[in-house]
Amino acid sequence: MFGRKQAVIPSEYNDFNTFSPDKEKLLCIGAPSTECKHGITTKLDGSHKMLKLFYPKKSEGKTMKYWLPMFGITDSQSAVEVISSWIKANDFYEEVTPDTTREVIKELTKAAKKYDFDGSDLIDAASKVKTYGAFDIDRLGYIVRVCFSLNLLTEEQAWSFLKQLQEDTEAHFDNWDDYMVSYLNGQEGLDTSWYSSACESYIKMKKDSTSLMNKYQLKD
Repeated sequence: MFGRKQAVIPSEYNDFNTFSPDKEKLLCIGAPSTECKHGITTKLDGSHKMLKLFYPKKSEGKTMKYWLPMFGITDSQSAVEVISSWIKANDFYEEVTPDTTREVIKELTKAAKKYDFDGSDLIDAASKVKTYGAFDIDRLGYIVRVCFSLNLLTEEQAWSFLKQLQEDTEAHFDNWDDYMVSYLNGQEGLDTSWYSSACESYIKMKKDSTSLMNKYQLKD
């Protein structure tokens, strides 16, 4: 009764965010981060299916003034430069420590239990995947959405960046579970809780037959 009023997405956003399958699949990149972080901003589910994110007015201003500058993004030029350089610099080969793997398995086990989800495939992936490159890929997938939504990228630039990220993902991971474990490896390795609910967001998407990560396999 006294909680924050839930935002309502204007109809024009839903009309815009209707894409052909080849583009819709690209939105799997950044889906966990988007569902996690943008959901916190708007209190809305399903934002991972959107390229153009809806922001309540105050949230839009805060994102431009405080959040994007943390990454060095202040205008259109810096958005292109930061995203491009980050894609090129991403590390897909350095391995995490056994302690990180143990913590990731604990996190996966806890989240799977919370949502009554069979997490055995994710646990198996955590025992196999030791790199962390997907952490930056997924964060960039969200940042691309944010920059496009705030008019710092054109739609063409946004799809181009997501395509580059998709190609890197396909080159280094066999499936979405491996991708998510690599994401969690990075999060744990950096000892950050900023994206801490992304694991739960991913499991909720795996349980949702309509989510993009169920609709599209990483590799056909």
